[in-house]
Amino acid sequence: MTINNVYIVDFSALIKLVLPTFLRQVKRLAYLNSLLKPLKEHYNGFVTYKDDAIYRVSHNGSITLLQKVLNDAFDDTERRIYIRNVQRNDSLRIYTEAASKEVGVYTPAKKALRSSFSFDTETVDFIVHIPIEYQDANELLLNKFLLKVRSQVDYYKLFAKKYKIEWIE
Repeated sequence: MTINNVYIVDFSALIKLVLPTFLRQVKRLAYLNSLLKPLKEHYNGFVTYKDDAIYRVSHNGSITLLQKVLNDAFDDTERRIYIRNVQRNDSLRIYTEAASKEVGVYTPAKKALRSSFSFDTETVDFIVHIPIEYQDANELLLNKFLLKVRSQVDYYKLFAKKYKIEWIE
């Protein structure tokens, strides 16, 4: 038995199974179904929540899964949203003594050693490319759309990763 079969409940069939055969009149079944209507609504909300939780747990911050989540949410038919990693050109290198090179951190120009606080904090780790058709002329709707995209990306991405959103043709 899979885990999904555990949560499948047919309340109408359950009423018929629990009720003795001599009490199964149409009006009584309709009355009992009406009593269970709030429970059915809560059950449907639970099933929706369960499916959403399984979806969220099965996706993470990797580029391909994050791209899939964004396309599922915003571009389900054409799937044109993509994410590109940014290649960093950090000139910092660390060598050990066994490498028979200079020990420590230095630049290729060998100007000076740098401290760990001199890294560029403005660089991004990846870029989210969104088709220009989603760029609304109304600034309020555009901000609302960008907020939704950012909330999706922020939910799944790693904490230390930085990104920016670019529009593509």
